[in-house]
Amino acid sequence: MSSDNEFKGLWNKLETPSAPDAGVILKKAAQLKRRMWIKLTGQTLLLTATMVFIILIVLFFRPQMLTTKIGALLITGAIVSFVIPSVRIIRDIFRGDPESSNTEFLSQFIRLKQKQESLQTTLLTIYFILFSAGIFLYMIEYARMMSLAGRLSAYGITMAWVAFNWFWIRPRTIKKQRDALNAMISKLEKVNDQLA
Repeated sequence: MSSDNEFKGLWNKLETPSAPDAGVILKKAAQLKRRMWIKLTGQTLLLTATMVFIILIVLFFRPQMLTTKIGALLITGAIVSFVIPSVRIIRDIFRGDPESSNTEFLSQFIRLKQKQESLQTTLLTIYFILFSAGIFLYMIEYARMMSLAGRLSAYGITMAWVAFNWFWIRPRTIKKQRDALNAMISKLEKVNDQLA
């Protein structure tokens, strides 16, 4: 008998992992959405300003070579191909109702993750290809005015920068964003299961 009582006493003393607090998780989810909204809005504004700047350069300096005009057009197309979906995601984040049910909040995050993945894979690839091709075509007219060493340096630095962005910055940024979204979706699913 005494061993049964000791066992029950030990069993009752065991600490059970505390369940996640739904209010705290929902608050963190709202903060994550806000950070994503701020970051995407900043990127969109910066890209739009860059596009306007490039258009003004073309209008002001009136390039003579067709490659320069095609390059500017490709850069503008790259920016537009990235900005339009970004604006749609921004709109969806902004429209999200923070007072919605846990299930709806979770489904908003899942939709956001799907759109983010589409933006990070297909559209980002298109953006990099168009932007890189545009930069290299745009540079031809101005690189012709340089010495051979100047041309090689200009193209080498540009290629190194594009490669650095493609192989180093892009994967790390994508991983960081995906990890944050996946962690939040996992927490929201736990809250949903707890409340169900």
